[in-house]
Amino acid sequence: MRVKVIKKFIDKKEGKVREVGEVFDTTKKRFEEINSTSFGFLIEEIKEENKNEQDNRHIGEIDK
Repeated sequence: MRVKVIKKFIDKKEGKVREVGEVFDTTKKRFEEINSTSFGFLIEEIKEENKNEQDNRHIGEIDK
């Protein structure tokens, strides 16, 4: 799953600082682990559009 950092934190498993706005891939389990700390929610899931919906949107934009 793709996630976006909403609050800066140190990702101890990856050994790096995650900055606000950074986007990275993680597992559902790791997502829950990161957001279950005493610091509150640190990341949010990025909902990805269906590929066909993206293609249709771009086709519609070209026709305009």
